[in-house]
Amino acid sequence: MASASSSEAAQLKSISSIRYKIASVSGDEKKLSDALNSHLVSLLDKAGSQYKPVRDSAFQAYVSVNNFIKPSGVQLPVAALVNQYKNTSSPIVRQLDTSFIRQGISRLDESERGELVPVVLRGISKETDLFSVAGSFNIFLRLLPSIRIPQQDSREDPAFREAVGLSDPDDASYIAQWLGALFLLRQDLALADGRDLQGMLMTSPAGLSVEEIAFLTNNNSLTWKPGAPASLSLPECKIKAIKILATGAFTDEERFIPAICAAGSTDSRIASMADDILKRSSVDLTSKSVVQSLYNAHSTFPVAQRILTLKFLSKSSISCALPDQLIAAVKADFNLFSPSNPSVRGLEAFRLRKALLGFLNGIGRVGTIADEYSPQLRPDLILILKDCILMQGWPRQEFSGMSLSQVIEEQRIRGESYETIGSLAYRVSLPPNVKTPLLKWLFMSLILDPTLGIAIPIDSAISNLMSLFGRDAETPGIKELKTILLEFIAYPETECQNPVRYAVTRFANNCLPYNDIHARCIDLLALMSGDIQTQEEGRRGLDPWWSIKFRPDDEVLVLPDWSHLVEILFGSVTAIPGADLDLHELYQLHLFEEYGHGSTPVLARFTARILFLTALNVKTFEMGWDSELDIRLQNDVETRENVRKYLADANPNTVSKLLYAMIDRIPKNNPDTYTEEWLSCFTDILSFASVDLIRLIAPRTESLMRISSWNNPKLTQLAAKAFGIMAPWYTELNGLLDSMCQLIDHGPQESALENGKHRGFLACLGYYCSRATYYDRPLLAKSIAQSVYNQFKLAFHKGVPELEAIAMESISQLWTADLHFPRDPDDLRETVSLLSKLACQGNERAIGALGRLAIPSSADGSDSETDPVGIILQKLFELSETKKTEVLFAAGEAIACAIARWDCKAIKLGLDVQPGGIEVGRLLKEVGKRPSKINAVIDKLIGDCKATKPSLLKASGIWLFCVIQYCSDLPEIQCRLRECQVAFMHLLTARDELIQETASRGLGMVYEKGDPSLRGDLVKDLVASFTGNQTQLKVEEDTELFDAGALPTGEGKSVTSYKDIVSLANEIGDQSLVYKFMSLATNAATWTARSAFGRFGLSNILSDSKLDPKIYPKLYRYRFDPNPNVRRSMEDIWKAVVKEPSAVIDECFDAIMDELLRSILDGREWRVREASCSAIAELIYGLPFEKYEKYYTDIWRVTLKVLDDQKTSVRAAASQLCMNLSKTLVTRLQEHNSSAAARKMIAQALPFLLSERGIENSVREVQAMSIVTIVDIVKNGGDALKPFIPTIITRFLGLLSTLEPDVVNYYYQRVSEERREHLDKQRSSAVTQSPMFECVADCLRFVDDGVMKELAPQLVSTIKSALGMQTKVGCAEVLTVLALRHAIILPPYTATFLKTMETQILGKNHETSKAYARASAYLLRSAAAEPRDRFTWRLVDLYFGAEDPTRRQKVADAILAIAKASPDVFTDLEATLLPLAYVAKHDTDDYVSEAFETVWKLYAGGTHTIKRLMGEITALISKGLSSSKWDLQHGAALAMASMITALSSDAGKGGRFANADMEQMWPVLEKALSLKTFSGKGKLVIAYPLFVHHGNKFWSSNPAVALQMKKVALREAKRNNDQYRPDAFRALGEFAGARDDLYMYAEVVDVVSEYLTFDTEAHKLTGLERKTIIAALRAAMTCYNRTQMRDAPRAVLDDIITMAEASKQALHFARDTWYTSAAEVLNQAVASEAASASINDTLATRWYGLLMEGGAGMLENQRLSRAKALGAYVNAWKRGIFGPLREEYRTFMRKEFTALAEEDRSLDVQKVLFDAVDQLN
Repeated sequence: MASASSSEAAQLKSISSIRYKIASVSGDEKKLSDALNSHLVSLLDKAGSQYKPVRDSAFQAYVSVNNFIKPSGVQLPVAALVNQYKNTSSPIVRQLDTSFIRQGISRLDESERGELVPVVLRGISKETDLFSVAGSFNIFLRLLPSIRIPQQDSREDPAFREAVGLSDPDDASYIAQWLGALFLLRQDLALADGRDLQGMLMTSPAGLSVEEIAFLTNNNSLTWKPGAPASLSLPECKIKAIKILATGAFTDEERFIPAICAAGSTDSRIASMADDILKRSSVDLTSKSVVQSLYNAHSTFPVAQRILTLKFLSKSSISCALPDQLIAAVKADFNLFSPSNPSVRGLEAFRLRKALLGFLNGIGRVGTIADEYSPQLRPDLILILKDCILMQGWPRQEFSGMSLSQVIEEQRIRGESYETIGSLAYRVSLPPNVKTPLLKWLFMSLILDPTLGIAIPIDSAISNLMSLFGRDAETPGIKELKTILLEFIAYPETECQNPVRYAVTRFANNCLPYNDIHARCIDLLALMSGDIQTQEEGRRGLDPWWSIKFRPDDEVLVLPDWSHLVEILFGSVTAIPGADLDLHELYQLHLFEEYGHGSTPVLARFTARILFLTALNVKTFEMGWDSELDIRLQNDVETRENVRKYLADANPNTVSKLLYAMIDRIPKNNPDTYTEEWLSCFTDILSFASVDLIRLIAPRTESLMRISSWNNPKLTQLAAKAFGIMAPWYTELNGLLDSMCQLIDHGPQESALENGKHRGFLACLGYYCSRATYYDRPLLAKSIAQSVYNQFKLAFHKGVPELEAIAMESISQLWTADLHFPRDPDDLRETVSLLSKLACQGNERAIGALGRLAIPSSADGSDSETDPVGIILQKLFELSETKKTEVLFAAGEAIACAIARWDCKAIKLGLDVQPGGIEVGRLLKEVGKRPSKINAVIDKLIGDCKATKPSLLKASGIWLFCVIQYCSDLPEIQCRLRECQVAFMHLLTARDELIQETASRGLGMVYEKGDPSLRGDLVKDLVASFTGNQTQLKVEEDTELFDAGALPTGEGKSVTSYKDIVSLANEIGDQSLVYKFMSLATNAATWTARSAFGRFGLSNILSDSKLDPKIYPKLYRYRFDPNPNVRRSMEDIWKAVVKEPSAVIDECFDAIMDELLRSILDGREWRVREASCSAIAELIYGLPFEKYEKYYTDIWRVTLKVLDDQKTSVRAAASQLCMNLSKTLVTRLQEHNSSAAARKMIAQALPFLLSERGIENSVREVQAMSIVTIVDIVKNGGDALKPFIPTIITRFLGLLSTLEPDVVNYYYQRVSEERREHLDKQRSSAVTQSPMFECVADCLRFVDDGVMKELAPQLVSTIKSALGMQTKVGCAEVLTVLALRHAIILPPYTATFLKTMETQILGKNHETSKAYARASAYLLRSAAAEPRDRFTWRLVDLYFGAEDPTRRQKVADAILAIAKASPDVFTDLEATLLPLAYVAKHDTDDYVSEAFETVWKLYAGGTHTIKRLMGEITALISKGLSSSKWDLQHGAALAMASMITALSSDAGKGGRFANADMEQMWPVLEKALSLKTFSGKGKLVIAYPLFVHHGNKFWSSNPAVALQMKKVALREAKRNNDQYRPDAFRALGEFAGARDDLYMYAEVVDVVSEYLTFDTEAHKLTGLERKTIIAALRAAMTCYNRTQMRDAPRAVLDDIITMAEASKQALHFARDTWYTSAAEVLNQAVASEAASASINDTLATRWYGLLMEGGAGMLENQRLSRAKALGAYVNAWKRGIFGPLREEYRTFMRKEFTALAEEDRSLDVQKVLFDAVDQLN
């Protein structure tokens, strides 16, 4: 106890001692500060003592000290207090420390406060007491403003972390964490009471807990309260905090989350800096710890920060590595805007949903990674999104209470939600019980959701779901999928908000295999949709080639089972093996019956094609497979046999069901739209049917007979053909044939119905007879044949074309079957004649019939003259004159049939039944080839191929081709192939393109049909025919192969593709490839547009050959030949010989480029040059620049060279290449204009384009292309342009003039001057709006000091040498832009530019001078004082040195431009410019005057400005008067007059001018008055009396001046100028009145008296004479001496009245002036008050008499003036001027005045007169 007591006593003693020491120095601030520094910490430490008395004593001491330190000069030991605060465990000590620290910090300077920061922060994370840490953090916040933050990326930045005490990562992380919390703190939370915080956070979450807010406020609500003592500013602290967060004090990882907190701030200053931090952040978003921290932060953040967190999470590929947190985050965010209880609304909700959907889309993009972490993640998210859509309202979302913009945003986000579902579902593994309902829900959404534009996102989601369903029939859920698809494909379109069938069809095509019957049924149903897109998708689904595109991974395409198709489409569904479909699906499959047969044409054709493809076992498909299949079925014998064999083995019941369905769907009475397609498909299949199958469908024979009777030629032919196939097996045929024969025997009838039956039955009987013969069942065939023949002849006599066609078709079938040949010579001759006549008219049926006529065995004859075959062949050969190619081909086929008969492929291809019996054998034996005819025909055709007649050449070539085509297997043909080859070679040189194509095809066919030895011989023959004994093929350059004008070259020649083909073969060295090339080169329009292409389909016979690489450059160029035949041919050859184009081009790139660059210039033919241009464009497209860098300049060179080619198409190709080069360069610049490749491209392209071969080229096209390219480069070049900017600018400025259309200049030279000015304005305006000047302006954006050094001298040179108006205007605009944009770098060059402008502003063209004037005005802004003064004085000198008004106009423009464009400059220079403006605004030229008047009004404040600048103005007036130019003298004189008038107005009536001003003005005024009279000088002489009036002191003290003034006045009045005289008289009178020292009355009257007396009658006086009289009278009336008037008024009045009496005639002419002046004189006499006692009746009478004169005819104003003069007269008499007024005179005047008043009608006159009467009373 004793020890404790002593310790307590010691502590109390210590406290007492310290208190004493502090108190003793409390009056001295410095000593007190020292004492506190030594003892304060120790004193406060006692406050934590264990003894209560010690604590109480310490607290009392604290109170005392707190009172002592109130003076601001007292310094506290803050650093020691901070250390104590951090180290003590006593809360009392901390509280006391805090109080002193808070006060002490404010008294420290910046550096001292900064030094405290590391003390506060070091080790802060180690503190365990949260209350203590809160205080430390609060201290740190108070020190924040004093922290000196280094510049970003400076040397101090890395060391800043150590400087602020954050070297420990834990401390840095801790501070960063709380700074992030600080950013989340809102002002309302900072000021809230602790009890209200929880409620506020529930209502408006801030991402902070109550404890965190208490930490940030240091448990004191006044910490952040504005205005409270020692409070902090929350916004300023946040700004300082974000700044320190951006420094090197924190790593990217440490400041990442706090920066997100700041980026969501509502303070844009804080948010922008935080955004910058985040953009520069290098945080690894693939780090799991970072992702975890983002999720943790997201769970507590408010909405703004959550949005940013989701943004970063969406960028992380492993954000899905924490599936639980991800799901929780998504659910939490969705709950925030849940419609049931939304806590976030409005814009924040929109932004959060958008960010959330973006995040989920990101999860979908990294879906495979997500599945690795949690396979269930994406399914869960899909369900969450689906539920979210359902909660918002499904299928219709509610928008009540929303604005239009909100509705639009909601609709957009709803669409994104659907898209996100699809994104998440892509390639995810979902169980069937999830994915199938999801798909159905999406389909229902597509149907029912009415949201605007929702169809696209839903369709996108459905597309992504395709990946969930495999294509295997065994895939789980495939049955349910089919059920859904079948359900929605049948959904009524009228009930759909959005079309659903397209999506269903597309889903079926992508998710179900091609062999799936249900999928194909969906496609067929899609064709019934009214939507074109759905129909197209249905067609794609049915197309096997498209199916391969849908499933490129499938090795082999499996076709649908056509028998199943038949059963589904035309039979019972339950017949499908293994089918277990429910009733709902059965209903769906029977939709075809519900919809009718709208899809039946496609249905029928699709089923038939699947049948044929299956029969032919087709495994591969290319585009156009359907056309190829039709061609094979029609033209290939082997294909037809294969199909026939397949159908023979097929189930006859299934095939018959198909055929029955087809025939039964044909209407019974009249055809409809689909009848032809049904019947066509029926006939196609029937033509391959076996006898057993035909027997099954034979009962429908009568239906075909009915169809044939319809008046439709196509249906008649199809029905007749089917009838012929089926009728021989019809059990009731006899009766049917009898009825048909009876009808046709009656011949054609008038009834259309009967005529239809007649034609139909005739066709049916013709086909029946031939097919019955083939079947060896010729029941009644011969008798019927006779009837058919009779009708044939009858038809020709009737002359009905339709009947003739049917008759010829029927008889041709008979003759082909060796039936009813006309044995009678006359009959035969008639038949041949009838057919020949039609054949010559181009009737192909007649030609075919002629060929069939030669088939029967009876046609063989021994007599050559009467040989029917010979006659027929002769008739066919006569068709060579026809111009129709189709007719020649028909004739060729007929010839082949006539000579080969049943050995001809054309006959065999027409066999559409399965022959049987001995009849067919007989036909093949007896009606076979005719060897002698074959040889004869071959001889003739080969011989004719050498003829010179073009038509015969064409016919012979085509016929020879047809014979080989149809009869190539015959030995007679095989042995003569070499001769045929020679004939074809001869045809190659023909001019007709068709002949060449025929010969080319023929050569290929000859080569194809020959054996190896023959092929070798043929190659030798081919080489020999071209080259003789040489081994190289050659073609003469002048060989004309086409008709003149067919393919013009521009050189007067024609071209062909075969020469090029031969050249290519030469390059390879393998002559056998000539045939292969020629086969590939046959793509003429004749062969592709006609049915001949189908009959003679091309075959690719080019085998793999090892080629010489030197062929590739030429072949590559030939691919771009302008001749379409050459181009297509070479493209085919290229595809055949080049298996890997990319590799070949890469390997041979240099060789190809060298060849193209050479041929583009050396090519003698225009097409070579054109092809080379196109080839280069294609070659370099998409290649890296390094690949063709070494050729780049050469490419530009040759391209621009051929832009001037004489051939239009070559120029177009070169232009396209230029555009490609430009586009490539521009694209590279747009992507990265500072890349090495881009700089290299610019470095090579621009010098060339800027040279004389580019923009200075004399060829307009080259120049234009160069300009366009440079413009594009400049738009995107960036800093890479800097080395070229001076050149570009100066060159383009020069081009502004040279590129103006000639028509403008032509028009300009021929219009008036006024019109030219208007045109110049338009031309000037066009300059700045032109693309070229825009390019110049773009260049100016990159001007810096380096560029300016080169640009300035070049620009000056361009300005001086420029001739065109546009160039000058452009130069001026460049200077303007430089002055405005680059004022900082311009001063060193401004003096030079202004010096240049001194001459340029004087240009002859008004627009150019104005442009330069404007540029000068802007340049003056950045000019130094000396250049400014020099330029402005130069303008003054130019004005006064101008030789003509034009130059003064230029000066006016310059000064007006300065006044408007640079007001500050003008203000600085107003001492020079404003006096000039005043003088020049009186210029005699209107333009100059108006311009300077505008300047004066802009800057002059009134007369005080004139007064202030009077000296400068007078000096300039004097300069103008000294000029030798009259205009300047006159303008200066007028300025003098104006200045005197203005100064007089300012001085007032009694004011006086300063003596000094008078002395300066008088010599100038005298000089001005001494000028000869000129228009306007009257203003000057009128101002002269004003000058005299206000200068009394000046002239009174200078007798010489006074005398001179008098002389000047009299001199001016005596000038002999009629116009000037009135003003001079007026001035003389006023001058005499102003000079009190002169008695000039007599002199003035002497001067003017001449004009007061005259003999001229009044009506003869001119206006000028009247004006002179008035002025003279006025001068005479006012020139009296005012002093004399005051002293002796009667004498003055006597002089005046004497003059007036002598000038009565003048008084009559100038009554107004007389009466007015008289009143003034009398009033002046009254004012003198010099009354006379003596009576002077005579003087009074004289005045009265003249005043009363006037008589009638006076105007009212004259009468009023007289009345006033009479009043003045009465007043003067009353005042005694005329002596005492006697009574008799008084009575007399009263009576006279009363009479005048009563007689006058004017009230004003009456009033004045009655007033005078009153005076007389």
